[in-house]
Amino acid sequence: MRAPAAFASSAVEATQASYFAATSKAAAPERWYPYWWALPLAPYGSKTTAVAEAVPGEVWTFDQLQGLLDVLVNVRMTVARLEGGGLWVHNPVAPTPELVKEMRALEAKYGKVKHIVVGSAAIEHKIYSGPFSKAFPNADVWLPPKNWTFPVDVPLESYVPFYPEGSPKTLPETSLNGEPNVPWANEIEHAVLQVGGSSLRNFKDPWFVDTAFYLKRTKTVVLTDVMEKVSQQAPPVCQINPQPLLVRAMDEPDKVPANTSQARSDGWGKTVLFGLLFNPAAVEFKFSGNLGKDLLDGFVWDPSWREDFDALVARPMFVPPILAVLAFPRRRDEVKRWSNIVTSWDFESIIPSHLDGPFAATPEQFTAAIDFALMATPYEQFGRNAQPLLDVDALSVDLKSLEVPKPLSPELVTKPAPPVIDIPADVIVSSGSE
Repeated sequence: MRAPAAFASSAVEATQASYFAATSKAAAPERWYPYWWALPLAPYGSKTTAVAEAVPGEVWTFDQLQGLLDVLVNVRMTVARLEGGGLWVHNPVAPTPELVKEMRALEAKYGKVKHIVVGSAAIEHKIYSGPFSKAFPNADVWLPPKNWTFPVDVPLESYVPFYPEGSPKTLPETSLNGEPNVPWANEIEHAVLQVGGSSLRNFKDPWFVDTAFYLKRTKTVVLTDVMEKVSQQAPPVCQINPQPLLVRAMDEPDKVPANTSQARSDGWGKTVLFGLLFNPAAVEFKFSGNLGKDLLDGFVWDPSWREDFDALVARPMFVPPILAVLAFPRRRDEVKRWSNIVTSWDFESIIPSHLDGPFAATPEQFTAAIDFALMATPYEQFGRNAQPLLDVDALSVDLKSLEVPKPLSPELVTKPAPPVIDIPADVIVSSGSE
């Protein structure tokens, strides 16, 4: 990505120019991805990777950035070691020279990549599976069932024709209790969630697909979008070149803050609100006549944004608003049945494909978060920020592009646990007759 030839001298434009320079192909060729045009999201060809060891000697995460303008969030690939040797890769990201070098180091220690598994139908999570498989041609590629590409139903293997012979394979809908329908079934269980209810798929085939994988040895659940957790500070990949965070941190035009921990936190909070809510209630866009500059700093924030962000940070985990308001209400029963499978697993942490990960989690917390999304009103979940999505929801029903929401069946409503009664030590409890 190249900077425009001429920039005005404003602070915000200078900040963006420094980001263009730091992330150019000339400055960081090891981070360059030449096929970025297949999914032209910022930061385009520049794909900085942050690697972390999620579970020592067992699970690793590889984060890159994606977004629009300066609203950049992390997108995550997860890699797990297989017991018999070799690596299992979930939701591959762009195979830059930097990333491939890190993967070769893991291969040298733990064995070759054996399986490249895509758990989501979302294009941003499956678009890299073909190019990634080209770098690891001996691995099998697995795509979710009823896979399609939005907005045109073109098979991904036709759109990105890089798959090795015999791939892609279709991921079965479930692989539970060692059911031998995938090679890794004895150590990684999975369950596919498919949510329909859209005219795009004739109200029958799913338009949202996600898969939960249970890494039994490490008690870790790996998934894509269904569950998120967010912290006050941005993930490490966002802070390698933090200029976009500083641009987002501004409360009003031409006031770029210094690069401090607080400024990066402020920028991350506003980035998350934009990314999750699209039109946060606390921000107002003011057009000055210079659209290019206004898209950088034409956003004036009311101080109440901090309360909205803090409310998300305070949650152990949450279902993203677009799913909680627009997707899940159409198929509450399907979501709950899938959730019941996930919560049958004895997990201790979750690694999603965005925001925090891994984060500590229990089946009980997962149940609570899913139930809140299925049964609480949008206003109870997201306050005033729910209104833009509710407007989309109402319009979609009027246009018959989405189904009318359905209530959760009574037999699927989670029964509250019986209250715990503390019995004083001096109270004798006996059974039977004396």
